Amino acid sequence: MADNSNFKDFLKNIEHSIAKLTTLEIKTVVGDYTLAPDETIQPIAGGDFKVLQSKINLIDGDVTTYFSNATMSPEYDWVRNFHASREEKGHEIINGNIRAILSLIELYKTAKNTPIKD
Repeated sequence: MADNSNFKDFLKNIEHSIAKLTTLEIKTVVGDYTLAPDETIQPIAGGDFKVLQSKINLIDGDVTTYFSNATMSPEYDWVRNFHASREEKGHEIINGNIRAILSLIELYKTAKNTPIKD
């Protein structure tokens, strides 16, 4: 039955997407930089930039945050606070995405079992 096959493909696509989303990476970059086409950070000649980075493992919940010594000075308090708020927002986004995926699955199941009237 084609309908069942489409649903299995749909679930397979969701599984594949979820598997790719096991790590959330958050970067806060301050200073003189450009982004290369592959989205890596490139310094501007003679420029200076600082990077704060966090990686959140979505499977086991481990969070690793990287700060350089230079960003630990009081001058960068605001950057660390901003980065921490982005980490918190990242958790909210992930929870929202999971709820959205579950809702899509339920919606698809309901729509699949609802006869279409002409």
